[in-house]
Amino acid sequence: MNIAIVCVPFSNDVARWGVAAGPQAVLEAGLIEQLQARGHTVRPPTWVEFSKAERTRDSVTNLARISAHQSDLIAQAFADNADYVICLEGNCCHAPGAMGGTMRATPSHRAGIIWYDAHGDMHTMQTSGSGMLGGMPFAVIMGWEFDDWREASGIATGVPVNATALIGASDLDVEEIAAIETHHMPHLHAADMTAPNTRGRMESLLKPLAANADAWYLHFDIDVSGPEEVPGAHTPAPHWPARSELIEAVATTARVLPVKVFGLAAYNPGTDLERKGANLGVELVLAAVDAA
Repeated sequence: MNIAIVCVPFSNDVARWGVAAGPQAVLEAGLIEQLQARGHTVRPPTWVEFSKAERTRDSVTNLARISAHQSDLIAQAFADNADYVICLEGNCCHAPGAMGGTMRATPSHRAGIIWYDAHGDMHTMQTSGSGMLGGMPFAVIMGWEFDDWREASGIATGVPVNATALIGASDLDVEEIAAIETHHMPHLHAADMTAPNTRGRMESLLKPLAANADAWYLHFDIDVSGPEEVPGAHTPAPHWPARSELIEAVATTARVLPVKVFGLAAYNPGTDLERKGANLGVELVLAAVDAA
């Protein structure tokens, strides 16, 4: 395949700190070399830039502008005949840009999202107890909050819930649980991924969704892997699937659904001196690409 890599070196809208260094660390773990060893053509990474002149005092506006640049780079990669885009994101606040790029590159604009995360990230300002923007990007993508951020990302209307799935979450607030139940969101709890036959459960969950979108964005927040695999996660969850189960789940997702963009988010190399998380990130990307 002809593969493009888009990097978003920010923690929310802040450069150089924490997870902002994650994309470079994953590249340094040998992502490009391992893809090339499998016979893929890999273009030089492109990096989202956010100039001082664009910066405002409002983080949502800043995130919307970062998302717009990210969406442009992804859409342009496909316009330049890329078959697949890997998006190395600082954190989950960069998922709307990846989703928008996926949607813009899909002629029908019918694109779906599979959200791997220890958390739901589907709060709105009305439901959030903390006001943390990192707990809202999935809601933004679905059109539940911050229309300006969503529209700047290239998502004209929110992604319908029947073209979404939440995988591996175990740290959900009561408001998020209520949203999952109210909207009948397809989901697989972390505890349900620890029993045998992860592949079968994933297939049963995802196959009915296949007709609901023509292309898919697979978003993977690496905190779903747990602190043993990725030390130093900012918001560790109470449960997490094993490494092998996550890799099998990602591969199954890419076999069942036409994934066009893989997003890897929330890796902080500063808290992982052995770079275990970076190596896991490479392995996850390879599993998705191999299955595709």
